[in-house]
Amino acid sequence: MRKGDSMLRKKLQEMTEVLDVSRHPAMLKELSRTCPNTIAILKSPHRLDRYTCAMYAFDFTEKREYVQIAAHGPFAGKDFLHRLVDNGLLEVPEKEACEGDIVIYFAEDGWFKHIGLKRGAVRVVSKWGTGHLYEHGLFEVPEGYGTTTRFFKRLTFEAGLRYFREYAGYS
Repeated sequence: MRKGDSMLRKKLQEMTEVLDVSRHPAMLKELSRTCPNTIAILKSPHRLDRYTCAMYAFDFTEKREYVQIAAHGPFAGKDFLHRLVDNGLLEVPEKEACEGDIVIYFAEDGWFKHIGLKRGAVRVVSKWGTGHLYEHGLFEVPEGYGTTTRFFKRLTFEAGLRYFREYAGYS
């Protein structure tokens, strides 16, 4: 567990609480002057308001099969993630995690807070709330995204959808 720079994480938390996400790039640029970081905003393949961190991590964004189920029932949120951690994901040590594997952030009480995909040796790509898609260091995230990380083998879209269908009661 590496908590990272607490001042950076606090300022990132404040930034993500600003609802006008069009302001986030300028805010990130400004806070980078006082809190050096390696965070980069990525071009999103989808409208920002159309997906969450979990939808990104499981490739559910704008997929017809997922949207049809989520429109009439639960969505890929905290309860779904806890169920996957308990029953569907294969955990791996951080040093064995590969490109594209899942990084899940947890609070001290063990509850899911955030999810992303591992990129390279020590980078993560994740969607921050209603905001942008970012590439960042492991703990270059808002402080509300947790203090502990665990790594899991990535699921294919088909496997993730199968787990989601079971979770939603669409066997």
